[in-house]
Amino acid sequence: MHKLLKEVVKVYTQFQKLGPTYLDTFDNRAITEATFEAVKTKQLQEYIKKEFKPIGDISMLPIHLEPEHRFTIAMFALRPGVRMPLHDHPNMFVLSHVMNGLGERESWDIDPIDHHQQIEFRKNKGDSKILKAIQYPKLQLKEGDNCYTTPNKCNLHKFSNIHQSELFMFLDVILPHYNGVDRVINFYEPFSENQLELMGNPKTYQRHPIDVDDIREFIVQ
Repeated sequence: MHKLLKEVVKVYTQFQKLGPTYLDTFDNRAITEATFEAVKTKQLQEYIKKEFKPIGDISMLPIHLEPEHRFTIAMFALRPGVRMPLHDHPNMFVLSHVMNGLGERESWDIDPIDHHQQIEFRKNKGDSKILKAIQYPKLQLKEGDNCYTTPNKCNLHKFSNIHQSELFMFLDVILPHYNGVDRVINFYEPFSENQLELMGNPKTYQRHPIDVDDIREFIVQ
């Protein structure tokens, strides 16, 4: 886990220096390798086995919460047949590593011609808006697979559990994290071909109750 944190800090430091465009172009092989190694550690596996109990259709177990929204590492689990709402990641990088089950990712980007409407909505939260969008091919995912979200590629995504009986579980490395200021999550629904409806915020998941100090103590051991 220490190797993963080290790589995340490296990427975040460069993001601070170079801005969001860095997250579109940096070589993600090191952070991907560190994530793969982290999920195989006995320490993390025992922590998840002890602390994680699915609640609701979509559950989240924090693994590491960095102060000031710098980055977050967390595990998500979807029950069979459940679909996560389509949502965005403004100026963020997300590495999603599948830990269990079978899933499907749908991803989109807002057409640059409508970026201004997206930004305006984040500021004022007015009525829903219809935006032009670019949809990418669906991606089927199994244990050990990775997928990526960056500021300008697959920035909107949702996951679905396509297994009939098993949980779909994945670890997300998110940097920087939502901060409620310039990185505010928004939700979308398909409206027509190449169009999305920008909506308000539904309840997306139930967060597993755990003390943040306990997480930090675990992660730095």
